[in-house]
Amino acid sequence: MFFGPGTRLTTEPKEQYEPEVYELSDTKTNEKVCLATGFTRHNLMKDWTAFSGTEASQIVEDGKPTGVYNQVAVLEAGQECGNTTEKADEPCAASLEPDEMVNLASLTVFGLRVIFMKTVVFNVLMTLRLWISQ
Repeated sequence: MFFGPGTRLTTEPKEQYEPEVYELSDTKTNEKVCLATGFTRHNLMKDWTAFSGTEASQIVEDGKPTGVYNQVAVLEAGQECGNTTEKADEPCAASLEPDEMVNLASLTVFGLRVIFMKTVVFNVLMTLRLWISQ
């Protein structure tokens, strides 16, 4: 919230969480990024040199802010991320669990599309049959 030029009000939760820092790299282009996630103070990463030119963004779930922030910085050649959370021998494995409601909704939409296409084809065939018979 801003109260005029130079005055800014930031509310922060009572619990303070330190960031989990990950260094991510692209094997094809050799580019590296540093991801700090899960921290509660908006300006916590301002003292880290890798994050000096970036701004933290708040995580929003269901349209409501959570009070937890993420921040990403693109690393220059030779620049290090700092103290990372990820262990060197531990692979980064992210998996999505299947959701039954999403599968049901997808199947329902597919079924409705098939019924709609059958209706369109039937109407076109009946119209052509009527035109040919006259």
